[in-house]
Amino acid sequence: MRISLRHNSDYHALRTGDPTKIALDYSEDPAVVARSLPRRPAGERKTVLLLGANGFIGMHLLRELLLDTRVGKVYALVRPKGDQTGEARIARTARKYKMALPAMDKLVVFEAGYVEPRLGLDDARYEELLTSVDVVVDGAGATTHEYPYSRYRAEKVVPTVALAEFCLTKRFKTLHVIGSVGSEVYRQRRDFLRRSFFFQGYSRMKYVVKHLALRANRDGVPIHLYQAPFALGGPLTSFKDPGMEYSFWNMIGHMVQQGRTWESDARIPMVAGDVLARTVLDNALSEAPRAITYPVTPVTNAELATRFDLETVPWRTFRRDLIRANRVRPAEVDWKHPLSSTRRARQRAAFIRSLFPRCLPTALANIDAAAHTSPVVLGSTLEPIDVLEANARNIRKLAKDLPPEPTRESLAPAHATEPLPTAA
Repeated sequence: MRISLRHNSDYHALRTGDPTKIALDYSEDPAVVARSLPRRPAGERKTVLLLGANGFIGMHLLRELLLDTRVGKVYALVRPKGDQTGEARIARTARKYKMALPAMDKLVVFEAGYVEPRLGLDDARYEELLTSVDVVVDGAGATTHEYPYSRYRAEKVVPTVALAEFCLTKRFKTLHVIGSVGSEVYRQRRDFLRRSFFFQGYSRMKYVVKHLALRANRDGVPIHLYQAPFALGGPLTSFKDPGMEYSFWNMIGHMVQQGRTWESDARIPMVAGDVLARTVLDNALSEAPRAITYPVTPVTNAELATRFDLETVPWRTFRRDLIRANRVRPAEVDWKHPLSSTRRARQRAAFIRSLFPRCLPTALANIDAAAHTSPVVLGSTLEPIDVLEANARNIRKLAKDLPPEPTRESLAPAHATEPLPTAA
């Protein structure tokens, strides 16, 4: 069985704003191949291949897989880096986010890069995965936004097609890809011409992955997509997440510094990492997984305003005053290094304009509408605004500008138990 992305069909879709232009070629009918392949009987424990296990979302997925009684074995692919083993990189990430992992007896770690042919594995290990895996969970991918689409295409779009082919070779496997709700910003052709932060190569890649996955699923390829929002820390990490690496926290930070937010009916997409992981795995391990899932627990600007004591103003007023407050000023110039200091100030001002483009309310409205076309009930004992605040107070750069914390009940879930020992 061979699957390939038809030549430049993704570029054509991005140029025209028409996702139906994305086309896949198959050496055989994928639906027929899927029915003919051996698969594990219903009720038996499954073998899962996890990509990106040492990332923030990947750590949550790994923990849930190790705890889930429906899973008998977990293979984790971790990219080699320096002298560190894959197991050491996983343990390091667990320590970074203060996450306790359960017993690792059903975990097998392979050091390889999934963007490489045959997952970067030798013949014996690749054959082992081909013939034993039942479920592939792809939690790997870029976390930065500044590269062009061509780079993300090579890192994510082409490997997704290769994984789809892997899942229809020798044994039936379902593929579960973590996408991004940010790809929903594209609604009209002119959206592809925008140049702000939210409309660059990263979002284009997520848009292509979404529509490629939906197209393949309709053709009979067992690929399933999760349009994830900003994944924040939850109780498992003591409400610690990547912090100011996120555009999300940079936006919240500018609101807090200004003491303002804007009037909006659209909700801000977010979810705690543990809730996201459970949602993905409950669908992935079911006998009839959904083709697309939006695991979003949103917060509103009104909730932000109340919790952080922010003034609510019209969008144009908010953006105008934010841009003015962050213009390049002579006082910012270091006259010992005038060129470099001026360049940094201009980059900061440009970044803020890009974070808050004129079309931001429309983009958020598009995301909010998409995320609630097929709502999913997410199991969480915490209110989303409580999760957001708990994380914000863990970020030193943000916490210093927040109002004093009121006395409230602990955010730890009522059913929380003693943490499991961290894996060595």
